[in-house]
Amino acid sequence: MNPIIVRNSIVPRLMSVFIRVYAITLWPFIFIRDEGNNTTLNHERIHIRQQAELWVIGFYILYVLDWFKGLRLYDDAGAAYTFIRFEQEAYENQNDAYYWLTRKKFAWKNYIV
Repeated sequence: MNPIIVRNSIVPRLMSVFIRVYAITLWPFIFIRDEGNNTTLNHERIHIRQQAELWVIGFYILYVLDWFKGLRLYDDAGAAYTFIRFEQEAYENQNDAYYWLTRKKFAWKNYIV
């Protein structure tokens, strides 16, 4: 499934409560503050695949649980964000233009939480 990309969106600014958000994926949309770039689009497309695997709601539940676990360990919102398994997979593979198309299902399970 190809996401619907919304460029020059206010949504990332509205979501910047704990950390500055440049782009955010809210199934089936990718909202970007400006025109975006290939690296960011690759990163967010990986999230689209992750969300599809977990029927969207499962993704958000695990995402928030990972973030709270990271927040408890690090006591820092930014550090907690990098702790999230979905972000680990997306950051590690965001420079591969085809990763989001060729990744194995549930690849995020390979990342430590």
